[in-house]
Amino acid sequence: MSALAGSLAAALAAMVANLTVGKKGYEAAWSELSDLAGRAQAVKDRLVRAVDEDTEAFNAVLAANRMPKGTAEERAARDAAIEAGYQKATGVPLETAKTCLEALKLAQVAAARGNRNSASDAGVAALMARAAVEGSVLNVLINLGSVKDARFAEACRTETEGLVAEANDLCARTVAGVKGTFQG
Repeated sequence: MSALAGSLAAALAAMVANLTVGKKGYEAAWSELSDLAGRAQAVKDRLVRAVDEDTEAFNAVLAANRMPKGTAEERAARDAAIEAGYQKATGVPLETAKTCLEALKLAQVAAARGNRNSASDAGVAALMARAAVEGSVLNVLINLGSVKDARFAEACRTETEGLVAEANDLCARTVAGVKGTFQG
């Protein structure tokens, strides 16, 4: 699950921050990275909760599909419940993608300001967070195939394109920065 990959990315960013705070030579970054470690922990916790939220959202779709459809009113209520369920099942991974992007931003700061001996861990965090953003977006897109509200679907598609583009850019810059620490 993408949320779990994102939570691992946030945990790695927190780890790099914690390995920096208190380390001689990094005094100027201690306060910033101490704060980053706390924020990363909060992001990790949100992403772990997102796993259950995703399951609950899709369970609503399944429940809606089991609703009676014998009369026109029942069919209309069922169709509305299915649409609402799919929109929620789309919204949860969309929020997960945004939260994974937060984890990526934290990894970028950890890579730039953190302990150089842990830079590779921050790079791994960035790669995992990017993959988590893209994986979450795939979950959004697969659910959009069942959404009938064209305006909602288009807004989600546009937003996911922006999230993926930003994640790819941040990850590439972060990994390049990490590689730069190995080259002198």
